[in-house]
Amino acid sequence: ETIRIPEAWADLPKVGVRFEVASEFDQLSWFGLGPDESYPDRCGAQTLGAWTSSVAEQYHPYVRPQDYGAHEQTRWFQLVNASGIGAYIGFPRPLSFAARPHRDADLNDAETLAELATAEATEVHIDAAVRGLGTAACGPDTLKPYRVGPGTYRFQWTLQSVLGN
Repeated sequence: ETIRIPEAWADLPKVGVRFEVASEFDQLSWFGLGPDESYPDRCGAQTLGAWTSSVAEQYHPYVRPQDYGAHEQTRWFQLVNASGIGAYIGFPRPLSFAARPHRDADLNDAETLAELATAEATEVHIDAAVRGLGTAACGPDTLKPYRVGPGTYRFQWTLQSVLGN
């Protein structure tokens, strides 16, 4: 993938690809930072290793709905259903990913947890760059080294089927 961000776009939340898979693919495993979410400026509390979770367990009920569930330094992840059938996604160099039962648009539109709708699919993100935490809305902004700005972002990923137990 090659994504070119114009100079006018000086501060983005992330750069990558987003797609959806059927919600039946709800069992998640990965090799990267975990077990909890991690962002470029908040990796110190996580450990590099192999992790398993459900997609639903990725959810974090922040007071105001917002991005959640990213995993930095990931080498691979897979999403499978109860029969073990699904997809394996590998990265030649570590990237960030997230798999969650909420769409970006729904997180953006909801002011409270009560307004947050669960999607009928799992939204998956594969990101070459992710902004650090903080927006200066009610605390400090993200430090400049952790902001995502203009430039050319290149990354690779592979997709393989997982045929079950």
